[in-house]
Parts: sequence; C-alpha cells; structure tokens
Amino acid sequence: MSKHTYVPPSGDLNAKLACCGEQPGYHEVRARPPRPFVGPAGQGLDECLTMVKIPRREIYLTNVIKDLDAPLAHYINLDTRGKWTVSAEGLEYISELGKELRSLNLNVIVAFGNISLLALCNRVGITKWRGSVLESTLVSGLKVVPAFHPATFIPPKYNYLNKPLICEDLLKAKYEAEFKEIRRIPREILIKPAYRDVIETLRNCYRLGKLGQIITIDIEVINGEVDCIGLGWSPTEAICIPFRFSGGDYFTVEEELQIMRGIAYILQDEDIQKAGANFIFDTQFLFHKYGIVPRGTLHCTQIAQKIAYPDLPAGLDAVTTMHTDIPYYKADGKQWMKMGYGSWEQWWNYNGMDAIIPTEAVPKQIEVLRKQHNERTYERQRKLIKPLLYMGERGIRIDVSGMMKYETEQRKRLDELTLQLKDIVGRDINPNSPKQLMEYFYKELGNKPYKKKSTTGVYSDSIDVDALKRLVRQGGNASEPARLMLDIRSLSKRISTYLNIGKVDKDGRYRSSYKPVGAETGRISSGETIFGTGGNQQNWPHDLLRFFLFDEGYIGYSFDLSQIENRIVAYTGGVLAQIEAFEQGIDLHTLTASIIFHKPYDQISKVDGSSSLGDGRQSERYWGKKGNHGINYDESYKKFALVNEITEAEAKQTLEEIHQGYPQIRDGYHAMIQDMLKSSRTVTNLFGRTRLFLGPIFPSYPNVPQHACTETYRQAYAHFAQSTCADKVNEQGIEHIYYDQTHYAIVELLAQIHDSIVFQIPLSAPWIEHAEILLRIKKSFETPLVWHEREIKTPADLAVGFNMCKEEMKEIKSKDIPGDAEKLADKLKEIYDELRTKNGKGIS
Repeated sequence: MSKHTYVPPSGDLNAKLACCGEQPGYHEVRARPPRPFVGPAGQGLDECLTMVKIPRREIYLTNVIKDLDAPLAHYINLDTRGKWTVSAEGLEYISELGKELRSLNLNVIVAFGNISLLALCNRVGITKWRGSVLESTLVSGLKVVPAFHPATFIPPKYNYLNKPLICEDLLKAKYEAEFKEIRRIPREILIKPAYRDVIETLRNCYRLGKLGQIITIDIEVINGEVDCIGLGWSPTEAICIPFRFSGGDYFTVEEELQIMRGIAYILQDEDIQKAGANFIFDTQFLFHKYGIVPRGTLHCTQIAQKIAYPDLPAGLDAVTTMHTDIPYYKADGKQWMKMGYGSWEQWWNYNGMDAIIPTEAVPKQIEVLRKQHNERTYERQRKLIKPLLYMGERGIRIDVSGMMKYETEQRKRLDELTLQLKDIVGRDINPNSPKQLMEYFYKELGNKPYKKKSTTGVYSDSIDVDALKRLVRQGGNASEPARLMLDIRSLSKRISTYLNIGKVDKDGRYRSSYKPVGAETGRISSGETIFGTGGNQQNWPHDLLRFFLFDEGYIGYSFDLSQIENRIVAYTGGVLAQIEAFEQGIDLHTLTASIIFHKPYDQISKVDGSSSLGDGRQSERYWGKKGNHGINYDESYKKFALVNEITEAEAKQTLEEIHQGYPQIRDGYHAMIQDMLKSSRTVTNLFGRTRLFLGPIFPSYPNVPQHACTETYRQAYAHFAQSTCADKVNEQGIEHIYYDQTHYAIVELLAQIHDSIVFQIPLSAPWIEHAEILLRIKKSFETPLVWHEREIKTPADLAVGFNMCKEEMKEIKSKDIPGDAEKLADKLKEIYDELRTKNGKGIS
C-alpha cells in the first residue's frame, strides 16, 4: 500500500502489551522517523503511562489507519448512531493490522477509541466497553482492553475526566499483560428454576442473610409489572426468578404468592443486610406494588460509587468495570426491553448478572470509602432510602381544581404572548424551532450567530436559551422578540411540566421517585415515577407550591436553614463584614444590595420592579442574593450576565463591587479550598464528607489551560458549602425525624426542598404536643457547625400553613420562636386561627 504519509508502528517487538490508536496526526507524520503517538495525544499518553508506571520503551504502539493521506472517515466512517461503513482501503488496513499483531507475541492490546475497538473486536460504543477485557475478533486469542483515546482530554475536546479512566484501563492492561488467557471468576446463575428450586434458594438466602451475608436483589419491570427478580448471595452464585416466558405465566398464582412471601421475609427482616444497584427503585416498586416494607441495613452500589468517585458515572455498568472482571453486558437487557432482541435466557441471565455484581462490588466499595474516611458519609446517605421511600409513596395532596383553573389562565396568557410575537415578527414563528429562529435572527435581522461547542470540540451556530439571552442582553432589533420567545418558552414549560394534571395520581396526590444521591454534594433529587406520574419536586416554582396542600385534619410545617451556605462561606473563610452581619442579625442579601446600589441598608427595597439592573423586573434585594451566590462560587462575570440576563458591563461592575466589600471571599474562602485541592485533590466538608476531584488543578501548557483549573476550583468552592448544607439537612432533619419514632410518631414527612424540610402533624394532637415536637426538631436542625473549634450558628426559620407556598404560610424567624413549649403552643393556635380566617373553612 503506497502512501505519502504512512506512519509505521514502533516499539518493543517482544512486548506483551500494545496500544492501538485510530490514525496518525500531523506531528506523527512530520516526525523523523515517522512514528505513532508523538504529538499532543502522544504527550497525553506519556503522562498516563508515567502515572501507572508503564515504561513507553516496553510497549508496542500502532494505529488502525496508518496514513494521513485522507480523513479517517474516508477509511472507516462511524456515525453518531453507532452505524459504520468501511471502505476497501479501510478493510485493507484492518487486514494489515491483523497480520501485524499476529506476528508478535502480545498478551493484551489497549484499543484507544471507537475505530480501534471496531477493528479489533467488531463492535463500537467505547463509553460502554471501556475497561472490559474482551477477546479480539481480528486476532484469535488476543485480549483487548478498550479505552478512551488520549486525544479526548486535550484540546479541543478537553474531556479531562477521561484521563483517570484511561489510567485505570492501562493499569488493567498492565495486569492482563502478565498472562495470555482471559481469566474470570467462574459464576453460576440459575435462570430456569423449578418452583422447588426457587423456594429452596429463598430459604438458603434467608439462612445466609441471618448469618451475616449480604443478600442482593434486582427486579426487572415490564409494563408496570415485575417480569423477573434476581437474587445474589455470593460473588459467584445468583438466581433469576422469572414470572413470564413465551408460553405465558412461568408459575401458578399460588406459586407466585409463595415466592413473593419468601422475598418479603428477606426484605423485611431487620437482621439481614440487603443490597442492590439504585436500590431505592427496586424497594420502592416492591413497596408500592406488594406492600413489602424494606427493613434492616440497605446497601446501594450507586450511593457508594457517587460518594467515592463523584466525578465518574455511578451506574452498575461503571461499578462492574471498576470492581469486577465481568465485561460490559447491559446491552443484552436494553435490547430486550427496547427492541425485543435476544432470547428469554439472555434476558434472565442479564437479571441474574445485575443481582450477582453487588455481592462482589459492595464490600470493595465500602473498603474504598473506608480509606477515604467516608464511612459515615455512606451511612448517612444510604439511611435516606427508607425515609425517601416513605415520602415518595405517601405523596402530597394537590388542589386539582385550582391547578386546572390556573392552567386555563396561563394558556390564555400564552396565546397573548404568541400574538405579540407574531405582531413583531410579522408572521407565525415557532419559538422552539432552531431552523426558524436562526433564519429569523441571523439571516433576516442580520445578527451575528452565536457559536456553541459540541462534545467533539466543534463549534456550530446555536439558537438555544443561552443564545436568546445574549440577544436580549445586547439590545437592538433582536432584543424584544428574543425576550418574548424566552417568556413563551418559560410559560410553555410552566404549563406542560408543572400544571400538567396528568402528572397527578388518580387519588389526587403528587408522588415523586427520589434519588438519595441526586447530586455530587449529597443533595437528594426527585423525578417522575416508574408509572409516568409526578416529577421533580425540588424545582417547582415557589408560587405554584400553593397547589400542594397539607391533608385535611393536618397543619403543615417547614423548617428552613437561614442563609446557611452564606454562613458557611463567611465563617470558614473569615469574611469579617459578613460575620458581623450574621452576629448582629442583619440580612446579608440586603447588606450586599446596599453595596451594589450604593444605598443605605435601610433604603434597600424588597419590592419586585424596584431595581435598576437588568430589565427592572426584580427587587434590589434580589440582586444582593444573586450577587452573594456569584462571588461565593467565583462565578465569572460573563456567566453571571448570561444567567441573570444583564449586560456584561453590569455583571462585571456588580461582582467587583461585592468582592471589594468582602475581600476575604477570595483571600480567605477561595484560598482555603485551593489549598485543600493542591495538597490532596480532596475537599472535606464540616460533616467529614471527603470528595475526590479528578479535574485539572495545575495548569500545564498546552494541554491544561488555566481556565480548566479555575473550573475545578469553582466546583470545589460550591461543593464545600453545599455538601455541608445537604449533610446537615439529611442527618439533622430527615433522618433525625424518621428514625426517632419515640418522639415523632405523629410527624409525617412530605418533602425536602433545597435547605428545608416539610412535614405535617395532625390537628387531633394538642398544640402543646405540636410545640414540643417543633422545638425538638429546631434543636436538632440548629446544632452548630464547628470549624477550627469555632461554632457556626445555623438558625432555622419556621413556616406554618395549609399549603407549601412560603408566601401563603406564616413565617416565624428563628429568634422569634418561643423556647417555652406552652408559649409556642399558644402562638401556633393563634396562627392557626388567623390562617383559618384568612383562607376560609374549605381549606382547613
């Protein structure tokens, strides 16, 4: 094959380990002699090899395509859907690669990127397959470890988190290079059990569980019904219990009943430790469908993984790659569920694999957490499963008629905005059509197109929400129509997401599926249930929470930690002016607004429309709150401008003025966090949660620019305060109430939103009992944080009402809550009577 830019392989011909790239680049072609991996990607590879202590001179390096005469797609064209075509020249190169590798005495080869994976194993999907040990389809008997290409973490892609994953895969390849064959632990999964086998296995699991063995459970749900249940009791043994097959029901009704009872005995036993992947899903479904209440210790691979490696994926496929020798297998189940591909046996084996993996992974994950000193963090986070199950199943009563009436009003408003837009544009235009919007703004009005970078590092024209905000901000002929389009989009989402009565269950309650590790900080999240109802409760607009009603015969309460994140930043960073404000009971957001607007503290307005910033819709205090968030976490002025829809000049001036007012934010808080990162790549919050940051920390030309390190710092600034707040709410709020039924038997937890917990207490209980309960919760919630032996007070404000909208509840500031139960009881009775009078009889 005669080529002008041919780059031959290089390296040790006696090597046991090889690395295969996709195609040489400019630097490889220009090298003398030409050789693979000597350009920027090669520098990245060298860094990884150094980190895992693999000498470059001891490995063999090659590429699938060995010239740069034509683009890679000319030889092998792989589209975004995973479909590929290989030209005649591409096939010739793949054949040459096979002959080349067969002439060597390799034990393993690392396939960098999809093209290498395709050539060596006839499959694609590097994100799924990376880290698996596969047998090559090109060279029989040759082991292949797929890995991300080193080019992905250098310019222009900048996927920095791929670097530690490449190092992990190189370590695996280093181990595999010691021997020829694929070595895997023998595993046995019983997939077509007789009824007698199932009952005997359940009895055995119960016995082993009582002896201390963790029992793992995984369910597969099809069309709202359990299709099969997997149980694992060792890293080598599991069973799939099918309830359906091609002939119909697998067991009789009576047999199914006995099987579910056997599963319930295990799940409901206090002494048996249970585990699963995303275990809250399995337990919530079994609770909802069969009334099986999970008891005892509940482990979850997803929770453990998210705490140990918050920057990395936490799904069972990622856990499998990291902690077992099992190759990627999830496609078998996904193909069955989505497309009906494969056999029943494959489907059942998939379920069994999901059950067997946590038995091996959980002990290894716990050991990782122990070394990180994150055992307490894991205990705190996994203990959320039970209260979140309760909250998710109980749900919250909805004012259905009120919501439907308001939806009608909002649709009328949407029609009005659409007509206004039509008048401005001169024709109908779809605000959600990128094609129509780019035609209008960029061609018709002549505005310069905004560019957005894709995951591959390529910039292209964009007209997304950020682009529309920029058009509003720059003024001119595009400002008004762009503003209207943003308003229309926002209102459309408000109607479809929050006023969609179809998301309310038939009993008139709104339920959500909770995730104990919704964010890296430990904050929980919520979303749609498996039955298609409910949604994210954390992000509901405050005014719409008036449709969330406390049950009849109850009164609702909310405890909210007052400006908790700002307090953490101020006291740990030594921000003197802010500390003084907190000590004197001065509202920090108002104080910051006085810095922004150069006005006395007592002249700052809280009324919407009182501000001169932006479009004038907000209050002056609003900008104080936004400014505090911006400087705490070092938000750039460009992002601050974009997010808050103000000019960059306004944003820059606002942030700089606040920084001048609070210089210790940079010199104290930010410097402290940077010191933590630079010393150990970790940040430990006030509850002992230690987070490992895998992003870049030290700039290094040309592959690691300063702005990449700055982004890691910003994540850490936010994590320290936000994770401390999350751990406090979870431990001293939710778990404190749920696990103390001696004192809180009549308290019904309903929701956790941001820095608050929401619950209700029956009116049948005397007010003195309400007061005693509230004071006990307040004492827990206000447990001081400690930083270098200094206590940080965390006041919790109380709100009382008939619905969850703070504006319609009666708020009592922490300092105004009577410490005497009898006095608080009188105050609660007074508030109750006031609310009844205000709202009328029908709401109580």
